[in-house]
Amino acid sequence: MRVALARWGNRISPLFDVAQETLVVEISRGRLISRRQVKLDDLGWPSRVEQLVHLGVRVLICGGISNFLYHQVVARGIQVIPWVTGDVEEVLQAYLQGQLYQERFAMPGCRRWRHRHRGGRWGR
Repeated sequence: MRVALARWGNRISPLFDVAQETLVVEISRGRLISRRQVKLDDLGWPSRVEQLVHLGVRVLICGGISNFLYHQVVARGIQVIPWVTGDVEEVLQAYLQGQLYQERFAMPGCRRWRHRHRGGRWGR
């Protein structure tokens, strides 16, 4: 399974709509298999969504995301885990360990984030 983490430097990008790159990781049986940095196209949302699809991304971890873009990504079969903040490597490790739901990874003031969590898993 491929997971994309929207980046802004070494941190999760505060808004996926303008993120310039992602860390795309391949995970198998809960273990990290491969990783690569991917620059995101600046050609607008259709190109950005198609790029995720082309990369085979199944899960997108990001900070904020516009409702419109969220629905476009979800419509292409990609699970979105929004409202995440923190160091990219720490977020990745928390995701691999099933601990991404911790309060320290929630964007400040984001109550919706807590309600997306369902028994250790994220709902679609």
